Amino acid sequence: MNPPAGRTRSCQAADARARLLDVEAFLVAAERVVDLGGDVVATNAVHAAIAAADAICCLRLGERSRDADHRAAVTLLARVDRDLAAALDRVLAVKTRAGYEARDVSAIDAGRCVRLATRLRDAAREAIALGL
Repeated sequence: MNPPAGRTRSCQAADARARLLDVEAFLVAAERVVDLGGDVVATNAVHAAIAAADAICCLRLGERSRDADHRAAVTLLARVDRDLAAALDRVLAVKTRAGYEARDVSAIDAGRCVRLATRLRDAAREAIALGL
């Protein structure tokens, strides 16, 4: 049995499409701020990954996480796809360092976050295209 996914909010395909627009914007921002350092790139990638998970869950489950603990989104996404949930979990592992710690996220780790967020974005795009 899966652990509870925390607090959720119901959503529909229109919500998924709106969240996908957010994903696209966060990824564009991540690409444009590379010269500002890994923290800024990774933070945008984290937000893109969360928005992509929301889009996927809206389409496949009719609900998305609204829990203050973003790891609840991982649990919810795992109900749809464990590999995508693992990708989200890896991105979220960088969130605190990128947003709140003095130690910067390396360019390598920031790039990894962008690649994982892009993978989640691609899965959301596919789900929307297929009308799932």
